[in-house]
Amino acid sequence: TWEGDGALVCTTDLSGIARVWDLRSGRTLTVLEGHVKQVLACDFSPNGYHVATAGDDNTCKIWDLRKKATLYTLAAHGGLISSVCFEPTAGHVLATASYDATVKLWDARLFELVKSLAGHTGRVMDVDLGADGCTMATAAHDRT
Repeated sequence: TWEGDGALVCTTDLSGIARVWDLRSGRTLTVLEGHVKQVLACDFSPNGYHVATAGDDNTCKIWDLRKKATLYTLAAHGGLISSVCFEPTAGHVLATASYDATVKLWDARLFELVKSLAGHTGRVMDVDLGADGCTMATAAHDRT
């Protein structure tokens, strides 16, 4: 996932680690360690200093890049989290999609569940939030 101005990128791997890279220098800025299983998804908040990571341990972690530490851990789902997405304008909403066939919307400032959406009958593979703050798209194994 790319940070807003394109200077930073976050990558994930199967060992439970995410990394934030500075593309100008080609160096790792920080290593985000804390997941106990593979990390499958990440996204930068619009403010540029928070990153959300999620994966096979059913949690979503919010990281503060200034402190190089976990800000909060959401015990988010009953299955692995396949996608995580900040609302792209203000970043006040965070969406998580899971193999438990749900999408959850979180208050990204208070780290509280706002809404759990259960309309799919299969694993939800991806979620994206529109810049208008009202639009969301999901893709799942149920072909919807």
